[in-house]
Amino acid sequence: MPGEALRARGRATSAADRRSALWLLVGSLAVLQFAYPATLDGRLWTLLYLSVYIGLVVVAVRIGAADPRRFWPLVAAAAALVAGATWFAVQQDDLAATRAMLAGSFLLQLALMVALLDALVHPPAHATVTDLILVAVAIYLLFGGVCGLLSAQLELAAPGSFVDQTASGEPLAWQGLIYGSYVTLTTLGFGDIVPLAPWARALWSFEAVVGTLYLAIVIARLVGLGGSHTWLRGRDTRAPGPDEP
Repeated sequence: MPGEALRARGRATSAADRRSALWLLVGSLAVLQFAYPATLDGRLWTLLYLSVYIGLVVVAVRIGAADPRRFWPLVAAAAALVAGATWFAVQQDDLAATRAMLAGSFLLQLALMVALLDALVHPPAHATVTDLILVAVAIYLLFGGVCGLLSAQLELAAPGSFVDQTASGEPLAWQGLIYGSYVTLTTLGFGDIVPLAPWARALWSFEAVVGTLYLAIVIARLVGLGGSHTWLRGRDTRAPGPDEP
């Protein structure tokens, strides 16, 4: 049937587009969360680093366009990031510009994390197990980034909330707190960067607990979905609705 063949081709194209967007998101997050030392090597490298946020903005707009409930929060967060990153790109040594960039990044990553959590808890019928694995990885990377950016804002607001025991009293930059956040999230606990203020300790304790529980819960969730014949049948037979990412 020509009509059925066209519909099947359209579903295959949509699935490929969704998978490409997820790979773009995970790839962009991997660069943003682990290539931050580039911002210490001069303005050009900082600009290249900031340009990677384009991947996050593209995915945010795509999710917002597909889900009206998420549209304005994601678009507003993306606009805040663009404004903050542009200001920081022009005045990289300005404290207010740094705060604006970190705040915009925090808002966009938080908005994306909330949207992806909804997709993981209530997966669309067209999603595959591979799609959900990519979503789960993205959420994990986003959570570490959100906590790191929140830590950076806390340190800027109250210097000395965190201390780098290897830096001989030098001010702790936001790059170090991104690193410290992921060390905490994975419960490695190297002990070089430590929280001193009560809220700093509370934040990193919360991050360590959630990071540990998240892995166990997500693995159970994916195993459950992978073995669910009802979900698999629905995924194979129902076309995605207009409001599904």
